[in-house]
Amino acid sequence: MRDLAFALLYDTFKTARTPALWVVDENIDIADIPDGLHGFSAITNRFDVAQALETKGWDYQLNDYLLEAQPREHFASIFLRIPKEKAQGHYLINQSGQLLCHGGSLFLSGMKQEGIKGFIDRAAKLSGQSADLWKADKQTWAGEIRFEGPMGEPLEDKDYRILRPAPQDDHFHFLSKPGIFGWDKIDQGSALLVSHLPSLIQPYSDINCALDLGCGYGYLTLHTGRLLNIPVVATDNNAAAVFACQHNLAQAQRQGDVTLDDCGTHVEGEFPLVICNPPFHSGFSVDNDLTDRFLASAADHLTKTGVAIFVTNLHIPLERKASHFFQRTETMINNGHFKLVRLSLPKK
Repeated sequence: MRDLAFALLYDTFKTARTPALWVVDENIDIADIPDGLHGFSAITNRFDVAQALETKGWDYQLNDYLLEAQPREHFASIFLRIPKEKAQGHYLINQSGQLLCHGGSLFLSGMKQEGIKGFIDRAAKLSGQSADLWKADKQTWAGEIRFEGPMGEPLEDKDYRILRPAPQDDHFHFLSKPGIFGWDKIDQGSALLVSHLPSLIQPYSDINCALDLGCGYGYLTLHTGRLLNIPVVATDNNAAAVFACQHNLAQAQRQGDVTLDDCGTHVEGEFPLVICNPPFHSGFSVDNDLTDRFLASAADHLTKTGVAIFVTNLHIPLERKASHFFQRTETMINNGHFKLVRLSLPKK
């Protein structure tokens, strides 16, 4: 397995008491998902992970970690490789304590630089029991925490379940939440795209709708609809992002549909405009294939006379990658941090 922390956790699957629940976090590489196990179920907030779980024969749920809907005091074992967002991790630990039967065990794993020892210590304080620790190396740790009595004060999870005000601008008051990539900021690359969008599409006529690939909480979706006065179809791999984007569209009374999908694979039809700020990070690592998948989807969904606008960090070789999918690639803006690349004439 590529992720040593998950490999360390997976070693305990085979001897775990059941029923068991695997809370599949954002770090998992879908190639590392094992075959389903008897007595195990899984829950994920990622569409691509859910597809892989189904292929591997897992009993699974796809949602924004709605652990409140799971049976209380039911599971003998719960497994979690800690997520990137601290508030999300605290929420999952708090809820796990509610779901475990008397004497049930929460298994945590992660890397030292991700704060795994702090998570284990806080989970142990919540349970009132000391943790059993083991490690693969100096950087990769795991712990088992038993829940055998009344729990302590819940860990601070910033009301994870609830949408809350995110950074606003002159046009929109966005709502967002922990668990969405960049949930508490306006991405500078997306803001750059919005500021130049009208001029970038000026040579192209008949743009009456658009597709936003990887919409997050909906910043590009809402501004594209506002600037061009068109409906926007938005899609994201993350269940929390889809929920937030749907809410923001409704709140702003903008036209659009939001779907949970992997790089727009299941979105039907073609669009005269595709916009994308590709989230090149998958979990904690840089996913070199992710940008390729967004480019392929953009080419598949773009009309022959349409235009796609991508914004990326300067170090992403988007132009070289895009040449495999588009006949025309133009770097229109470079501000020293981000670049806007205009793509047209899809190869299909």
